[in-house]
Amino acid sequence: MSDRPFVPRILAAATATMGIGMAMLFRTGTAIGSRLFMNEEVAHATSRRIEHGLAVITVLAVMALLPRATRAVGAAVLFVLATLLAWASMDQGGVPFSEWALPAHAMRLAAPLALVWLCAGSRTVARERTVRWVVQGAIVIVFVVHGIEAVRAHPWFIDLTIAGLRSTLDLSVTQRTVERLLLVVGLLDLVAAAALLLGVRAAAWYMAIWGTFTALLRVLAYGHGALAEMVVRLPHGLLPLLLLGASNAPTPVSEPSS
Repeated sequence: MSDRPFVPRILAAATATMGIGMAMLFRTGTAIGSRLFMNEEVAHATSRRIEHGLAVITVLAVMALLPRATRAVGAAVLFVLATLLAWASMDQGGVPFSEWALPAHAMRLAAPLALVWLCAGSRTVARERTVRWVVQGAIVIVFVVHGIEAVRAHPWFIDLTIAGLRSTLDLSVTQRTVERLLLVVGLLDLVAAAALLLGVRAAAWYMAIWGTFTALLRVLAYGHGALAEMVVRLPHGLLPLLLLGASNAPTPVSEPSS
C-alpha cells in the first residue's frame, strides 16, 4: 500500500502542533525575549511586543500549512522560528542541559524541514526515503539526548516525575526513588534509539507512546498552565507514527543505498 497520503499528513500535523505550541510560548515569553532584553538591551515592553509579533507570524505560518500551494512557505517559516527559539534557549543558558537545546529540539526542527523538502519537488520514492531518514535521525537524536538527561537525573525531569505521580496516582516519592526510576527510563530511551537504528519496529511504537505520554504529563503534572509545553512536544509522539505508517520504515542503517 502506498504511504504517499500518510507521510505528508503526519508531517503537517507535527509541524502544525509544534507551531501552535510555539505561538502559545511566544505569548507567555521565551528565551528570545530574554535575549533581546538581557543581551541586546531592548526595553522589556518592546521585547514583549516583538514576541507577540512572532506569535502572530507563527499562527499565520500554521494557517499557511492548510493550502497545498503555501504549505512549503509556512513550513519554512516555522522551521526558521523553531531554530531561532532552540538557539536562543542554548545561548541564554541558565537552566540544566541548556547547551543541548538544539539536539533536544531535533524533532521540532525535523518536522517542518522534512515537510519543506517533501513539498519542494515532485514526489518520488527517493524524496520520501530522504524524509524518513531525516525523521528517523531526529527521533534518535532526541531520545539519545533525553536518555542521557534522564540517566544524569535532569532536575526538571525529577520535578515533573514527582509532580506527575502526585497528581495522577496520589503517590509521594522521594527524590532518590525518582532518580532510580529516571535511570531506568533513560536506559530504555537509549536502547530504543539503538533499536530504531537497527530497524526494530517495536522501538517506534515505544517512542510514539512514550513521546505522547511525556508531552501529556506536563499538563497532568502542572495543569493548564503547561498546555503550551504539551502542544509543542506533540511531534515527539507523532513523528514515530510516520515511521510506523510509512512503507519500509524504519529503515535499518545497514540498508544499501539504491
